[in-house]
Amino acid sequence: MKGVKALPKKTNLHKKIIEYLGDKYQESDDELIDLYCKTRKIYEEMLKELRKSGFLVEYTNKAGATNQVKNPLAIEVTKTAQVLNQLLKSLGLTAAQRKQAVGDGGEDDDFENF
Repeated sequence: MKGVKALPKKTNLHKKIIEYLGDKYQESDDELIDLYCKTRKIYEEMLKELRKSGFLVEYTNKAGATNQVKNPLAIEVTKTAQVLNQLLKSLGLTAAQRKQAVGDGGEDDDFENF
């Protein structure tokens, strides 16, 4: 068919997320899952580069003085991690959401009494 894009190939991560979703999975989740997988790949590449270059990099200002400054990539890695968390939240896969889904069963939590 002309003008119709093929569906993206489902990666292992994509399949794993669908497995985590279980009965809650809907075909409409595929776009969010695909976005999560692509963003995760970018995040992993940025993290790899950050580890290689370090948290501090040299910066030379207009006057010619060289100083150590925080690597700008560290900020981007943090922002991307937040985006990944938001995508998981949209899918109902954060730790807090899983805890709510399981519920406390009406039993007393010994930790709270501690």
